[in-house]
Amino acid sequence: MSRLLGIARSALLPALLLAPGAAAAAAKDAAPTLPNAGEIKLYQSTNRVMVMMQIGDDELVPMVFDTGSDGNTVDALVTRRHRLKRTGTVQEVDGTTGKTRMLPEVVIPDITIGGLKAGGIKAVSVDYDRQDAMGIISSEIFTDSLLYLDLANNHAVLAPRATTPVPPGPATAYVQDIPSVQMVMPDGSTLPAHFDTGFNGELSLPVALMDKVPLMAPAKEVGRFKSINTEGPVFGGRIRGTIKIGPVTLDNPEVTFLGDLANIGLPVIRRVTLVIDPVANRNWILEPGARPGAAK
Repeated sequence: MSRLLGIARSALLPALLLAPGAAAAAAKDAAPTLPNAGEIKLYQSTNRVMVMMQIGDDELVPMVFDTGSDGNTVDALVTRRHRLKRTGTVQEVDGTTGKTRMLPEVVIPDITIGGLKAGGIKAVSVDYDRQDAMGIISSEIFTDSLLYLDLANNHAVLAPRATTPVPPGPATAYVQDIPSVQMVMPDGSTLPAHFDTGFNGELSLPVALMDKVPLMAPAKEVGRFKSINTEGPVFGGRIRGTIKIGPVTLDNPEVTFLGDLANIGLPVIRRVTLVIDPVANRNWILEPGARPGAAK
């Protein structure tokens, strides 16, 4: 997959919405035996954060570990192969175009995620892009935990939510059920942005800002996106000035323009520890290497 195609597809990984805030409750209901402590081993390429999911004692299934989706997905091939039980229907909402479609929901029983026994989860069954993965594991399913996502060290650490002190400093409220931050723009204003490990670019901004933010040169078409029954151009350029994201400062960063929300991708997320509290819809941005109870 080329970088450009990765940007186009990954930026569009949709949130799977039952109703506002319902994803965490649904995940908890589906998986009462999900662990609240332990370490999930992750694997990374330039463009991806992957986790291995094992179904029972059977095959290992490569999955994207995604902070940009509030629901799990699994390839229809896995659904058929394991005869996964259908439990209902979920509305998929395209994060860029707002288009929707209805998809079957199944239960994946008796799984291990990244070496950690995790009971069962619900997932939407789709014909997934199988280039290197067979679905998505959402970071939002661990509702009894604070999840410390430390990509610099290739793992996610779960700490019991009931007994673990929250990180120092104020939390940031989720935006549309996704971990977020208020970015500081070159003019000093703030803009909400999602943390999206499914996005391999550094930064994307809403299309509406393309003619409003300072650029080194006018934005130009750098590729195309494909979405639910939709495709179109992706524009890009280089910001003139700095953008601050928690402890990270981006000087004259490259940016794409897509959709109506900003996205922060892997190159930036790898420079922080993202702490997620799914049940409270909030998160913290810490220095890389931070651990529960001993944030750096």
